[in-house]
Amino acid sequence: MNVRKTPSDSRLRLKEANELIGYAELNGILWPHRTGWITIAIADETEWGKGYGKEAVQCLIRYAFMELNLYRLQLTVFSYNTRAKTLYESLGFQREGCYREFLERDGKRHDMYLYGLLRKEWKE
Repeated sequence: MNVRKTPSDSRLRLKEANELIGYAELNGILWPHRTGWITIAIADETEWGKGYGKEAVQCLIRYAFMELNLYRLQLTVFSYNTRAKTLYESLGFQREGCYREFLERDGKRHDMYLYGLLRKEWKE
C-alpha cells in the first residue's frame, strides 16, 4: 500500500514522504440500515492518476463491508468529473440517480450523480 490511511484518520499521506495529498472517509452511517457514504479528494493534482484514490477507496470499501458489516455504500460525483466516475465504476459502483443541474461552476450548470455499491455486488 502506497498511501497511509487508518479508519480513524481521514487524511491521506504518502508513506515514503509523509506528505499530505488529500482525504478519504466513510461518514453518514445509518446503522439501522447499514448504509454509509464515501467521500474522497486528492487535492494535489500532481498526485492524480497514480492509483492513490483507487487504493484509498478500496480500503474504505473493505473496511465498510468486512469490519463494519455495512450493506450499502454510496457517494456523489459531479458530471464533469470523468476520472472519478471511471474509478467508481471500475470498483463496482453503479449510477443510480441524478440531481439535475445541481452545481454552478464557471457559469455552467452541472449534474450531480448518485452512485451506490451493495455488499453482494462487491468483489474483494
